[in-house]
Amino acid sequence: MTDPDRRTALTLTLRHPPAAFLYAATTPRVRLDGVDVTVPGWGRHSIPVDPGQHRLEVWVPYALPRRVGRVTREVSVDEGSEVSLEYMAPTITFGRGALGAPGEQKSTGYSAVMIANVVAAVVVLGLCAVLAFA
Repeated sequence: MTDPDRRTALTLTLRHPPAAFLYAATTPRVRLDGVDVTVPGWGRHSIPVDPGQHRLEVWVPYALPRRVGRVTREVSVDEGSEVSLEYMAPTITFGRGALGAPGEQKSTGYSAVMIANVVAAVVVLGLCAVLAFA
């Protein structure tokens, strides 16, 4: 039997990778069953929902592309229960976001960015060495 004092809700934690600090200047967008849900920013948010099947869509507004890390997921919420999900924005703006179980979502593109940073550092250090000994 369902406890009448328990509310039916979707708890959504919105995160971005620390290296993608420009996301902090934006507010992620959430759409539930085709209707925009206002969230005050990054972090944890509880969204009251009716029991049943719901379509959740999350993205970050940006210049290009307009919807960074857009991801959609079908979510089933039972009466009186709370379903927790986590969204992780991508490191690269053309990557997909990740939406699923809390604590398990990884940022897409992080490895590629770190490899590019190492390559760039090696090139710069190599140029400095060539110029210093020339």
